[in-house]
Amino acid sequence: MKNNVIILAGFWLLAFLILPLSLPHSAVAGKPALKIGVNLDTTGYAAWLGEPELRAVQLYAEQVNASGGIDGHPLELVIYDNQSNPEKASTNAKKMIQRDKVSAMIATSITATSNAAKPVAQAEKTTMYSLSGSFEPNYPDSFSFAGFVHTTGMVETIYDYFAKKGIKRVALLCANDSTGQTWFEVTTREAKKYGIQIASERFNVNDMDVTPQLARLKAINPQALIVGVSGKPNAVVAKNFNQMGFKIPYVTGHGNISDSFLKLMEGNEPDNLLLPGAYFVVWQELNNSYPQKKIMKEFSDAYQKKFSKMPDIYAVVAYDAIRVLVEALKRAKVRGPEDSEKVHSEIEKIKNFPAVYGGTYSFSKDDHRGLQKADAVMLQVKGGKFRLAR
Repeated sequence: MKNNVIILAGFWLLAFLILPLSLPHSAVAGKPALKIGVNLDTTGYAAWLGEPELRAVQLYAEQVNASGGIDGHPLELVIYDNQSNPEKASTNAKKMIQRDKVSAMIATSITATSNAAKPVAQAEKTTMYSLSGSFEPNYPDSFSFAGFVHTTGMVETIYDYFAKKGIKRVALLCANDSTGQTWFEVTTREAKKYGIQIASERFNVNDMDVTPQLARLKAINPQALIVGVSGKPNAVVAKNFNQMGFKIPYVTGHGNISDSFLKLMEGNEPDNLLLPGAYFVVWQELNNSYPQKKIMKEFSDAYQKKFSKMPDIYAVVAYDAIRVLVEALKRAKVRGPEDSEKVHSEIEKIKNFPAVYGGTYSFSKDDHRGLQKADAVMLQVKGGKFRLAR
C-alpha cells in the first residue's frame, strides 16, 4: 500500500481508502489541524494486529472531530503502512516528523517495527506510542510510551494464580523466536521470586510435532505447562499436549487474546486453557460497579456499530493510545508541531486516567506504560470464548 495521508473528520471512510475530506465546521473554527502520525503494520505478517488498531484509531478521531476537535483544532491522522517491515517503519517515522509535521505518533504493532521507529522519535524529540506488549519504553529521557501491561506483569499474574492453586512445579515450553525468548527469560526470572520450580524446553515455530519436548517435560510430573509462543504454533503444541494425556493447566501468553486464536484452538482446546489478559476482554462479566465498565460498553457498542464486529484487545490498546495522546495534546495546549516536545512531559503527568483496557493509566518519568500488574487478569477459554478464570 502506498504511503498516503488520510484526513479523518466527522465521518467515516473505509480503511486504506485515501481521500481528503472536509472537516465539520464545528471542529474547524479557523484553527490549524493537529496531526498525529499512525505508523501501523496494516499489511505484512502483523496485519492481523494493524487492521483492528487502525480502525480503532480512526473511530476515535471521528469522535473527537464530531465533538469539536481538540480545543477547536481538528484532529488529522497521517497514516502510513510499514508493511511489518522495520526499515519501512523507520522511514515512515522520518516522513511523519520531518515532512508531515506530526505532533505525536502511534507506532507500531509489533516490537521489531517499534524498535526501528524508536530512535527516529528519540532523535526528533517526538512522542511515540507503541502498541506492542513487549516493546520497552522505559529508558533515560525516553520519548516512547507503550500499551498493554508489560510481559513481566503478565507473568506475575500467572504466578499469582498458581500460588492460589498451590502450583509449584511448572513445565515451560518456549519457541525459539523473539516472543519465546522473552517468555523464557521472564518466566524463569520471576519463578525465583515465587519459589516455583521450572523445567524448560525450546522448539521451532515451524515444528509440526513437539512430542519429544513434551515427553521430557512430562517426566518431571509438572502441575502446569506454560507455552511461550503466539499464534499458530499453539495448535501444534495443544494437539500433542492432548494426545499425550496431560491433565494439567495449559497456559499461554497475552499475545493470543484474539478471535483467530480461538478459531485456531478449535478441536485442540485443552480442558483448562488459561492466559493473562485485560479486563476489557470479559467486560460483560464484570459487575456494574466496576469503574470502567461504562466506557468499555460505549467503545464496544460504537466499534460494533461502525464495523459490524466486536473489537479485540488490539483495537482497545490502539483506542486507549490515541485517547492518551489527545489528552496530552489538550493539556499541553499544543498549537502545532512546534509544541510537540511538550506532549511526552504531559503524558508523564497523567494520573488515574480511565483505561478502556481496564484499570487506569498513571504515568511517570520512570513508567511510560502507565498500566500495572493489577490491571491484568487471568482468563480462561471455554467453549471457544474468553471468560474470567475461576
